[in-house]
Amino acid sequence: MILLLSAMPEEIAALRPGLTSSELQFGAGREFALGAIDAQPVVLAFSRWGKVAAAATAAHALSRYPIQAVVFTGIAGALKQDLKIGDLVLADRLFQHDLDARPFFAPTEVPLLGLSALPACERLSARLVSAYGRWATAERHAGHMPPTLHRGAIATGDQVIGDEVARARVQRVTPEALCVEMEGAAVAQVCHEFGLPYACLRMISDHADERLTPEQVYSLARRSGETTLGILRHLSKP
Repeated sequence: MILLLSAMPEEIAALRPGLTSSELQFGAGREFALGAIDAQPVVLAFSRWGKVAAAATAAHALSRYPIQAVVFTGIAGALKQDLKIGDLVLADRLFQHDLDARPFFAPTEVPLLGLSALPACERLSARLVSAYGRWATAERHAGHMPPTLHRGAIATGDQVIGDEVARARVQRVTPEALCVEMEGAAVAQVCHEFGLPYACLRMISDHADERLTPEQVYSLARRSGETTLGILRHLSKP
């Protein structure tokens, strides 16, 4: 069973129709949809925005359900100029760019874990890469151009990064990060401490500069959910 988390209602709304035999359950002030996408059992939940809310959602679900892996999905702001709006980023590691416990620990190092970056599960990520490949092939056969998939680091923090000063600050702390968002590394830490595989798949919605209107961002959030659903429908296929 995979716990599938997203931080925007538009993403959840796009994923929900893909669940078969869906059953709603409630706990910790949250709604959990139990079902399957294709042959893959999933629990789908709205993580809410920010590190604490997302970590709380994940921890509650992991304590309540027989979760074997976690996938976080949704939109993010690009930190590299070669990323285009609509591109996908699959994390290989995740930083908390706003975590700074100096002088006791180095910037971004998680106290007591000895990690400056939380690793994503290579095996689970490889499954998603394979599923993306099958989905992308089907999209091309249908006459559609699938988004480009990138692998690399993701930065997480409790701020909406929307101007050059904030963007430059994140880039100074995590120069290798491809994009920035608000939940991924927090859930990665929960999974690390629970000993569970974790993957984070993000769609680029902007260049962390707030040039898009909220309506455009919401539209891309729906597109992110639709894309993730398409990929997950190929997750259990050979």
